[in-house]
Amino acid sequence: IEAAETREEVGALLIEAREAVEQAMHLVCASDLFQDVARGAWYHDGVDYMVRRGYMEGVGNNLFAVNGTMTRGQMVTILYRIAGKPTVEGLENPFKDVADGKFYTDAVIWAAENGIVEGNGDGTFNPNGAITREQLATILYRYDGKQAVTEDALAGFPDGKSVSPFAVEAMNWAVANGLIHGIGNGSSATLSPKATASRSQFAT
Repeated sequence: IEAAETREEVGALLIEAREAVEQAMHLVCASDLFQDVARGAWYHDGVDYMVRRGYMEGVGNNLFAVNGTMTRGQMVTILYRIAGKPTVEGLENPFKDVADGKFYTDAVIWAAENGIVEGNGDGTFNPNGAITREQLATILYRYDGKQAVTEDALAGFPDGKSVSPFAVEAMNWAVANGLIHGIGNGSSATLSPKATASRSQFAT
């Protein structure tokens, strides 16, 4: 790049460099990038998949924060990346607490425009708030196009009836499709719908 004589040559070299980096990422394991991602852990494949494709990143200091809380702004941003970062030019920002220029701004505007998020009913989105497992299921359900299932997949959990009314259909869909599993083992496993979702849970 230093030896390049024209802007066009620099541009071509940068494109080549980016492609090389992307190819190299497919050869790297998330466990090699982050000191808190353990090989063989239940979340490893999910984290590896999301990191390799550029959908999720670390939090700095060689950490992925596998047990870190997923915020509402972070989740929507990841879905926005998966969707290919569609343009939001000309779209209105419907939330008074989503400021311009934040990492999640375009993602939230896109998600609201496409009915993926609806906010809190008072004109706010709470982008920095921790997302619960039932909220996560609801957003994924809307993102997928609301393909409802007829079976009652929640009945097998002792806390199946504690799911908030707005999330019942989405949680049922998520469990039926294997996107959400219970916390714990056997008959004692719980949905824990109002518990916060971790970054590794979301990746998985």
